[in-house]
Amino acid sequence: MPHLELTEELRAAAALYSLGLMTEEEAVAFTKHLAEGCDLCRREVDAFSVTASRLPLAAEEVAPPPGLRARVLEKIAEPEPGMHVVREGEGRWRPTPFPGVSSKTLYFDRETSMATNLLRLEPGASYPAHHHTAVEQCLVLEGDVRQGGVVMKAGDYSRNDAGSDHGRISTVSGCLLLLVSSMKDELLA
Repeated sequence: MPHLELTEELRAAAALYSLGLMTEEEAVAFTKHLAEGCDLCRREVDAFSVTASRLPLAAEEVAPPPGLRARVLEKIAEPEPGMHVVREGEGRWRPTPFPGVSSKTLYFDRETSMATNLLRLEPGASYPAHHHTAVEQCLVLEGDVRQGGVVMKAGDYSRNDAGSDHGRISTVSGCLLLLVSSMKDELLA
């Protein structure tokens, strides 16, 4: 099933696949996923493959700078149980396949495939119609959002039930949305 939005997990999978670092089982599953027509993952794999092809086959071993190990371990350490904070400047905004639309993942639950994302639409941009495989919640943080005859402004909230279809959304002045949705949602033709 094609993905709607690029996540850190998908980027990591594409990188591992491109470098040949997946287990055999993971590589077989990812190859099947690509064969099923996920253009988003295919573009990531193609981009990583170009970079991977430019890497030297063997490199001279170089001693790392002092303190590098401690800094790396600090960055990848598991967060303490409880509260998790993503600061305004943290995380990365990533373009989507849709012009003028970018997203930033705040949280992804691997067990349920539910994600909390910020979605930014530039003035005049739109996001295509899609089918909800789980409940989607949307809070408009800035700007305006339009779906059919419904217009929402900053502070407005909507919920779309699992199994429902969501028409194309658009914006006139641009918007910033907080979305809690399934990464298994499907684009409609």
